[in-house]
Amino acid sequence: MKTSITILFVIVCILKFNAQHYTHEIGVFVGSTSLQSDYGQRGHFKSEIKNTDLSFSVSHYLSFYNRTLRWDPNNVLHNHLMVKTELQYIKSTNLEHVGKWAEKQSIGGAKLRAMKGSVNMFNVGINLEYYLNPLEEFIYPHSDMLLNPFFTFGAQYSFYNNDLRSELGDWTQDPSVLPNKYQDPNHLSIGKGETFAFNVGIGTRIKITEELDLVPQVNYIYFLTDELDGLIADVFENRNNEWAFNFQIGLIYHLNFSYPLFD
Repeated sequence: MKTSITILFVIVCILKFNAQHYTHEIGVFVGSTSLQSDYGQRGHFKSEIKNTDLSFSVSHYLSFYNRTLRWDPNNVLHNHLMVKTELQYIKSTNLEHVGKWAEKQSIGGAKLRAMKGSVNMFNVGINLEYYLNPLEEFIYPHSDMLLNPFFTFGAQYSFYNNDLRSELGDWTQDPSVLPNKYQDPNHLSIGKGETFAFNVGIGTRIKITEELDLVPQVNYIYFLTDELDGLIADVFENRNNEWAFNFQIGLIYHLNFSYPLFD
């Protein structure tokens, strides 16, 4: 953990040290996250929308468009790129089994329906965003460009804490209240953990004022672990790593306007 945080901190410091004459922005986002885990039936619509909860993010943006020289065309690559560093909190407190197996009127179905879980995550990440329109034209004051769609991809390190409960009783004292495949303590990993994740997404900036943008965005997050939800039974239906869809709406404030170099 300490090594990963140190590496990320050094990267951010280097970027900011080399970016004293670049443009900085800050953003605040709120939205919902649909966590796809071993809770629920994969590919089941109700399961996908049921296990949804809140997410919050604070971001810093670093752009390069003001390094454009006057003889450069507007479509030079750095006029379309931003580096985003992000702190994100995701809360999933209502994980439950949904689908045909949980709906069965049997002892196994009743145990699945009674089984509830939760995951709280704190993520530290860095992303590269590519904007379809030149940032110079969009961000500068008095520009008449109102929309700027973007693609984003990056990596993050997640610190999580999961929990498990059953409406049938205390599973730590009586494991039989859980479905058979989770009664073995080696099939559970309840508590704190850490993992890397990768994400890709799309979104768009909508100019509200010269210094403020509204940003809707959606990200797909793939975690490099199957232990995020605490369920690690070695069975066919639990073979996949966790992933999530994260939809957020935020506001981005331009901290400074740095105009292009004309040297």
